[in-house]
Amino acid sequence: MPKIIMLLAVSVAVLPASVQCNGSGMVRLSEAEMNSKLFALKPLPKVHYSWPTPSELVNDRNNRRLYELARITHSLCVLGELVTKQQVDNCVYICARVNKTGPVIKTSLGVNFSPWHRKFDKKLPPTDRGPTYREEIRYFEERMRFVKECVEQSNKKYGSDVKIGAIMLDSERFYVKSGDESWNEGIHEALDAIHIKARSIFPGARIEWYGRGIARAAGGDGWAKTRIWTGKEIKAPLSCSLYTIAEIERTRETFRRTCKLADMLSIHDVTPWVALAAGYRRSLLKMQDWDCDWSYDIMYSYMIGAELNIKWYGDRPERFAPYNRAKVIIFYPRPFDKRTPGWARHFIAYVRGATGVKELKDLGYEE
Repeated sequence: MPKIIMLLAVSVAVLPASVQCNGSGMVRLSEAEMNSKLFALKPLPKVHYSWPTPSELVNDRNNRRLYELARITHSLCVLGELVTKQQVDNCVYICARVNKTGPVIKTSLGVNFSPWHRKFDKKLPPTDRGPTYREEIRYFEERMRFVKECVEQSNKKYGSDVKIGAIMLDSERFYVKSGDESWNEGIHEALDAIHIKARSIFPGARIEWYGRGIARAAGGDGWAKTRIWTGKEIKAPLSCSLYTIAEIERTRETFRRTCKLADMLSIHDVTPWVALAAGYRRSLLKMQDWDCDWSYDIMYSYMIGAELNIKWYGDRPERFAPYNRAKVIIFYPRPFDKRTPGWARHFIAYVRGATGVKELKDLGYEE
């Protein structure tokens, strides 16, 4: 059983010399300092996938950060539409290296894809079953089989057995219309067609759909089922966007409500998509605005790391949320994205929270 971790603030009198603040007050660490802290992190207790790892990392198998990302999160993730054979080979090589060290959780690959955004004519309704509908499915199958073949070839090359652990699908092309049964059934059929194809190609992988859960809404009681799926689709883990980490109660309630919806659909697993150093900020003119570089207090990244990963918190759903139902976690924005310069610092805080390391002083945390 994990030790009970009380989230005690770490008092700091003076920021370490290596910690610097820019003009906006956002703490920045030197690359050398950041790397040394990353390399010292313990592996996460759960598998963490992500939006695709940046090309500058997957293009270089000798990049130490790529190895550490695989070691800590138990995965490397690629974009199904664009990934090359060499990039897949680099990822398999790194995962195989990590797995040779005998980790408790084997490192695997995650594949991202955005179906119904690539070949399907944007002017057509979801009920259309013409040539671009068929081309979308054909293209998805072609790219998934390409990735699968590349992984098989690399495994043979390295004498390894790196698995494809998850297929992550983000389809925001269609939106449910109230009272339009034909339109909504078209969405249901189109999404299921991709799911069936993914399952046939990767029978052992998790099929994870983005945005199948509950989110904040402008009307009603302030919450609603997301509109990019109907609720009738093939059963898969539900998901929710934890994109306001700095609002801890909103974060917990998002997960709680999505779990309640999952219960209604007889689904157990709920996968959180977590935004570190980014997210939806409140706005004067509208409900929220997306910010790729949000310098919120890193204590919140530490807290969500602990709550999502340590069983003690999930065992107390009324106080926190039923986080034990999160078997895997997905990061968005992607790791080390240049548009989110604070990501690495918040990631370090997150992993320390998840692994019970009570230290934030060296990251500039100050009460």
